[in-house]
Amino acid sequence: MIYIATHKKFEVPSVDGYVPIYVGAEGKQKLGYLSDNTGENISKKNKNYCELTGMYWVWKNTQDEYKGMVHYRRYFSNSLRKKYILKESTIKNILKKYDVILPFSVSLKKSLTEDFCEISGYKKDLDSVRNIIESKYPEYITTYDKIMNGNKIYFYNMLIASKSVFDNYCEWLFNILFELEKHINLTDYNEYQKRIYGFISERLLNVYFEHNKYKVFECGVINTEENWNCWKKIRTALKRKIMFVIQLYYKK
Repeated sequence: MIYIATHKKFEVPSVDGYVPIYVGAEGKQKLGYLSDNTGENISKKNKNYCELTGMYWVWKNTQDEYKGMVHYRRYFSNSLRKKYILKESTIKNILKKYDVILPFSVSLKKSLTEDFCEISGYKKDLDSVRNIIESKYPEYITTYDKIMNGNKIYFYNMLIASKSVFDNYCEWLFNILFELEKHINLTDYNEYQKRIYGFISERLLNVYFEHNKYKVFECGVINTEENWNCWKKIRTALKRKIMFVIQLYYKK
């Protein structure tokens, strides 16, 4: 099942295998969707964890054959059409050959550490992350340094994988983030910086899947609220189609 993280009402796509989940639902008016404040949950942390409160809920409360997280306005797609998202049958076929579906990687003009410090937070917080990894998961420290000193990243905290891959990733991720909470004081952070655990998890996703040598299927992402110019649409659509065909049919 693919879960669509949302904080508001939206046009739910009529595609099998997708269901909306209201993230940060604790203490708020119901939307009529599945909510992340039921069962075992961290819904109250949404202000700092963003869509991760939905991911935690999926990890702890579902037994789906495969699990995925997308956003109410962002979906995996290999098509130009905004309304077209990956079908359940296509996803299952991809996961027969690949371990995980992630967005196309992006190459930044600076390192992931520099990008985080300039836009999202402080170097001291990344130092805390590194210390935690060195203590809890020392086998990951070399990969962490490689990723954070590099410039390649998968954005959005979006992924689709088998239950075992998804759940194992969540266990690793939240063990680190919950420990990190003990070392960070958000008092002087602005509202954007307070989304720190969502921002850090985007970096950690790259560390986890690189370290474990999972076979990644990179897929295009459409934004249903974005107005593209004609040429950008054409370039993006061609890239999606070409990469989709290469990965699905020609890569070993």
